[in-house]
Amino acid sequence: MLKAESIHKTFRPTRSLSQELWSFFAKKNSQDGVKAIRGLDLDVRPGEILGLVGESGSGKSTLGRLLSGLYQPDQGRVTFEGQNLATMNKADKFHFFQKVQFMFQDPSSALNPRLTAQAALAEGLIIHHLGGKSQRREKTYQLLEEVGLGAAMANRYPHQFSGGQRQRLGLARALCLDPEILVADEPTSSLDVSIQAQIINLLLDLKEKRGLTMVFISHDLPLVALLADRVAVMYGGLLMEVFPRQLLGQMRHHPYVQALWSSTLAKGDYLLVGEPPDPQNPPVGCPFQPRCPEAEDICSLPPPMKSDLPEHFWSCHIR
Repeated sequence: MLKAESIHKTFRPTRSLSQELWSFFAKKNSQDGVKAIRGLDLDVRPGEILGLVGESGSGKSTLGRLLSGLYQPDQGRVTFEGQNLATMNKADKFHFFQKVQFMFQDPSSALNPRLTAQAALAEGLIIHHLGGKSQRREKTYQLLEEVGLGAAMANRYPHQFSGGQRQRLGLARALCLDPEILVADEPTSSLDVSIQAQIINLLLDLKEKRGLTMVFISHDLPLVALLADRVAVMYGGLLMEVFPRQLLGQMRHHPYVQALWSSTLAKGDYLLVGEPPDPQNPPVGCPFQPRCPEAEDICSLPPPMKSDLPEHFWSCHIR
């Protein structure tokens, strides 16, 4: 349904002419930058919740934006229903953006402060030429009711909502075009625990009601393990392991996944030491090598992708 194939994404700084000249004469590569994604393959299957987990800086939000068409890969391709996003014509792009929507992590910065809730929801309908004025108004009221805000809040501005209410409004905006795939980027990270539970339950209810396919991005492995059908764990711009959620803790995992899970269980057998890799200067070979308790000399080479079950893949020399 949605697939990433050997994608790379590097964010390069904008430089002045004098900076470019200095880099040239200093023999520095002017193409250096933050290597957010470094050759990654992943598919999203119809009807599933795919959990995307990793520490801050692992590249998971960048991957979510690549899958949503908000970023274009430098190499490789993202396909939707077999079509390459980069070569789609205007009509196909419109179709794609109707079917795949992105829910932003911070609704405060994602919502236009000058638009009321109703105007924010109607904006997508106007852009895609869906319905007349009265139909759009009814649609926005319906969406506000569906996410638990109510039509009475239609004329409020974002600053008049609480954090949890703004997240619900952001969700309603993502659903206004009736998408098939929702990419939710850490939708609960800035909320209180009780509000987090409400948003999670709302997402699950909407998934069942609408038949949504979801990519749920989070740094919280236990939360993802509760929600997802499959779990994909990222580190340093690469996939470390992909597995069905029911296998978590029931098998020998990649050392990084084992460390994340051990920290959740408060066990000391796989404590993470050190810092995540510098995305401007990532380690050669496996990105987890400098922190891995099982690292050997061969880990300085790019790790192979292995599989022992149809649904289980991991990237490691040792395991």
